[in-house]
Amino acid sequence: MVKRAFNKVQIGDAPLWDLLEASRPQGSLAELAQALEYLHLNAGLLMPYGRDYPLVEPRELIPPFDAPLIEYRHLPAFSMVALDRGLSYQDEGFQYDQMLSQGADHSRATAALNRQSLRNRMPRNLLPRLEQALGRGGPTPVRRYVRLLPLLMQMDRGHVIARDPEGVFFLAGVFASFPSDLDGEIKRFGRQIGKFQRGDNRLYAENRQFVYSFLMEQLGFPICGERHTSAALFARRLLRRRESFVVKVLGHSDRAVTTFTSPGAGGGLPRVEKTALVAAVGCSQEGRRRLSEGGFYVDRERGAVLLRVRYNQHAYHPDNVLEDRALSVASQVVIHPQTGQRLMGLDVLGLGQDRMLLLNDIVRGEHRGSIIYQGRERVQGTADTSRRLKFLAAWLGKHRHILADYSPEHFERCLKVVSSYLHDPRHQPEFRRNQALYQQVRRVLEGLRLAHRLRLLEKLVANRSDAFGRQFKHVQILIILVHVLSTEGDDLAQRHPLQLRKLLRICQRYLDNPYLRRRYLKRPPNNTIEREVLGHYRLLSRLMGRYQARSGR
Repeated sequence: MVKRAFNKVQIGDAPLWDLLEASRPQGSLAELAQALEYLHLNAGLLMPYGRDYPLVEPRELIPPFDAPLIEYRHLPAFSMVALDRGLSYQDEGFQYDQMLSQGADHSRATAALNRQSLRNRMPRNLLPRLEQALGRGGPTPVRRYVRLLPLLMQMDRGHVIARDPEGVFFLAGVFASFPSDLDGEIKRFGRQIGKFQRGDNRLYAENRQFVYSFLMEQLGFPICGERHTSAALFARRLLRRRESFVVKVLGHSDRAVTTFTSPGAGGGLPRVEKTALVAAVGCSQEGRRRLSEGGFYVDRERGAVLLRVRYNQHAYHPDNVLEDRALSVASQVVIHPQTGQRLMGLDVLGLGQDRMLLLNDIVRGEHRGSIIYQGRERVQGTADTSRRLKFLAAWLGKHRHILADYSPEHFERCLKVVSSYLHDPRHQPEFRRNQALYQQVRRVLEGLRLAHRLRLLEKLVANRSDAFGRQFKHVQILIILVHVLSTEGDDLAQRHPLQLRKLLRICQRYLDNPYLRRRYLKRPPNNTIEREVLGHYRLLSRLMGRYQARSGR
């Protein structure tokens, strides 16, 4: 078991552990964040690691995130905020027990007062360990924080790091409750994106789950426990106040240190990163060689590595075909457990792997992995028809955003694999015995097919080019849109009204193209091409008017 990792890490000119043990850090928040990152990974992930440690499966770090099913109460958990300023106790807007800076003279009276404050909040069974860690010293200097951290990770509430009057970072508070205002955030966000309207309870009931899920997903979590929710929404609140901060949270269920920071934030949302112990068994042979030769394995036999994933956050817009996509993976970095070196360029999560091969394994019953079905059931393997259908439904939903962005050829190959299985006469007796699951997979597949088709149109309208990069003229795009709407509009209106509305928005976006309107609509056509463009423009407008009336717009 690793007791103290990152022994070769340098922060500035000083070794990590010398810096943490000996100095009173007056550097930037970025330097503090770097040191805390290694400290928290060591205490939260590496110190508790053992042969029975529940490694995080790569799928758990790929959005959309699965709801937690198991709480590992024997593992550490914590939440923390570091603020790049001093605190004003009464004015902070969140509750915590104040710790006083001991200053450069290391006041014994202040140290005793801080020790008592910490004792009052520490679980009684941990008091002997607290006495051993502190002795007669105070708990607030950073060097004491290093020793206290394993105990702080046994407390239910968070802790606070801030600057003292001399500009030195110290442990400024414990037993902190970070305000989430979950009800207010959901309602404000729902009204902002047009999903809620004041006084309309039916609309609220229909869309609440979507709004709640999207809000949490943007901040890196599924709908989950209070520790994660409060840390995520508190980080969002701090960003709105233009604070300079780092918020960290580690839960018993997710086993990942999630970090929110104001540096790197964008779109009104804090930057989100997750670091966890992951089995890199899905890496390519070349990737495993690089991990082995570089000494990146925490446990070579289990293939365990420290993986940090950074995410891109996507703003909600009703025009988006993939309306529920709130987060996507921006980068993957493996962290060396001693030097802290970053190894980039590896696909530990398997985002680039050929999903057609995976689908083949699933439909043949040869896949041995696991997945979460409907947020409450872990399906292990695909040996029988029931598990295979559950696995397919969950897997297609989990990877929907990736599959919908495939090229037409690759998407059709994946579709063919699943369709061949669903229409195989040999499996029909089993499908009849599992009719509900069978129909669920067919519905998921149909929704995926529509999402892919609309994504192609969405990209065509946005880029005036197809999946192969071929450029299209305005008249060609108009002909395509007219064809799709005229041939598929009736079916969409009857069976998929939401997708019809998205198709109409795509068409409207193209009709509103400024160049198109200026070039072809503001004067009479002078040649055949201009007349053709104008004719198809008007035809598409009439079709849209017809279907907008049917869809209630």
